[in-house]
Amino acid sequence: MVQAVAAPVVCRHHQVSADVRLLFLTLSLIAPALLAQDAALPVDGGLDRQAAEQSARQNPNARELTVLSPTLAPEELDRAVLNRLLQDITHSPERVMAELSVSETQLEDISISLANAAGFINNNEMASIRAMCRNWHESGLEGEARIEAALEAYRTRRQFTRDFIAMYYRVVVMEIESFLDQPTRHRFNRYMDDRRRRMANAGNVVPGSVVENVSSGAESVNFHCRR
Repeated sequence: MVQAVAAPVVCRHHQVSADVRLLFLTLSLIAPALLAQDAALPVDGGLDRQAAEQSARQNPNARELTVLSPTLAPEELDRAVLNRLLQDITHSPERVMAELSVSETQLEDISISLANAAGFINNNEMASIRAMCRNWHESGLEGEARIEAALEAYRTRRQFTRDFIAMYYRVVVMEIESFLDQPTRHRFNRYMDDRRRRMANAGNVVPGSVVENVSSGAESVNFHCRR
């Protein structure tokens, strides 16, 4: 679920830029509101009901099995890369120092930023499922159109969380860059680009409980929303 701690533990040898601090403050104010976001989101995720019904009727044979999030979405790459970097710093700090050409003090600052981020936010799969079931129970549609509308509500709520996570971790990257000199910042950016490519091509499977096409998705809707 999307979570926020009361106050990140920040202890640095370098002064973080005012712009980055302002961005972190903004996100810190936004994140607690996400806990109440489920009730505020439109039940149908903004879905055009008539378009969904028409689409379901016009595509009766589109029934191939599509499993939720088989690999990392682009919005999840920075989080995956930075969480892996935190693990590497914890287990092999000397190797990371050599790879990034950073000092021990800079490595400590990076580690603090990553530790704060790791404790600040994570996925909110249940919020997406609740949005799906709320749509299902309140929908005026029937049959496959009703299932597709519920699945679209799930996708919309899941993307909302992904977008917030991507925005937050962009700020984390900016914070780290703010206390690195230009040559070190360049090496850090090259490290991030390389690891993003590796993560994107690694085929990391992301656990999920909802199947997204109409025929197979009906089982997910029945399991989560009819109990």
